[in-house]
Amino acid sequence: MSWQSRLIWWCDPRQWLHAILQLKDTPHSIAMGTAIGIFIGLTPTFGIQMLLVLAVAFLTQPFFRFNRFAALVAVYVSNPFTMIPIYWMNYRIGAMFTHTQISWKEFVSLFQYSSYTEWWSTFSNVFYTLGTPLIIGSLLVATVLSLPTYPLILRLSERVQARRAARVQSRTEEASRGQKKAEVTEPERTSIS
Repeated sequence: MSWQSRLIWWCDPRQWLHAILQLKDTPHSIAMGTAIGIFIGLTPTFGIQMLLVLAVAFLTQPFFRFNRFAALVAVYVSNPFTMIPIYWMNYRIGAMFTHTQISWKEFVSLFQYSSYTEWWSTFSNVFYTLGTPLIIGSLLVATVLSLPTYPLILRLSERVQARRAARVQSRTEEASRGQKKAEVTEPERTSIS
């Protein structure tokens, strides 16, 4: 797969949904993983989201299990193309509670860096400048959007798995009918000769 094809795949939410729904796991586990991934993806944790998914999986393992792959795919709701608009929306919502304001241009300038070595200083500067409103808004948006994700993905996953089971059962029945037909015709051939 070329890098252009991979880029198109990662930028198309339908591809993510298809990949998640094709997982072979319980619908509950897939839905829980997707909801956790959406929650983490909508928080200002860009660059460490995958590590957070694995940390949450490790920490919650004694209590409940979720599909890690579904969570890892779902965190891509926040990617290099959607990160700034998502964080802007989160900041604006949080700013309603903290009564702070900066302009769009000031906001975007906080996320500019020239190399990966500057990433940490940029990340810490964003939290220093936008901290409270960004965190409040992120937690609100992540909660509001991840809660309905669970029942939606649960229902879709159940439907996909029911269709898959019906196809398998149909193929099994066709194969058994074909086998019975072959068994019936075999004795007839021997009796004719």
